[in-house]
Amino acid sequence: MSVCRRRLIMWLVLTGLSVIAGISLDIYLQTRAFPVVLRLLGLIGIVLAHFPLKRTGRLLKALEDPNAWGCTNQLLITDIYQCVRHPHHLAVGIFMTSLGLLIGHLASFLILTISQWTWVIAFLFLVEERELAEKFGDDYKAYRQKTPMLFPKPSCVLQVFTKTE
Repeated sequence: MSVCRRRLIMWLVLTGLSVIAGISLDIYLQTRAFPVVLRLLGLIGIVLAHFPLKRTGRLLKALEDPNAWGCTNQLLITDIYQCVRHPHHLAVGIFMTSLGLLIGHLASFLILTISQWTWVIAFLFLVEERELAEKFGDDYKAYRQKTPMLFPKPSCVLQVFTKTE
């Protein structure tokens, strides 16, 4: 099993445990539901996060190493990757924060948001950035110098998503 597949399984387990812990704590504490507006904002966030997740998945799949499911063998610096080095991780964070809003109770929101962003940021700093620098060398170092890690300029993202080819 590839390291990328193992990481996906670990993330799914973390996510499941976070959802269960949050909902269980909300039930135990009998927290009040968020206003409908916040829950709708969560639904909108999930829908909006879907687009970069789908897009990055398609881009990465094209470069996938056939011997290591989910792992790329080329540095991708075009499309959404010209705006942000880790758009998939950003979209996962937004998706999970939005899921917490959609579930609509304080403990669920806090547990999902804090656990997912902690996982994303820790993984990027402790694992992903190091591996990419090692794997792609000076090309990645140059890319890292000009492209933000996690929070892109909105104008760049808008330009990528509205570009017609």
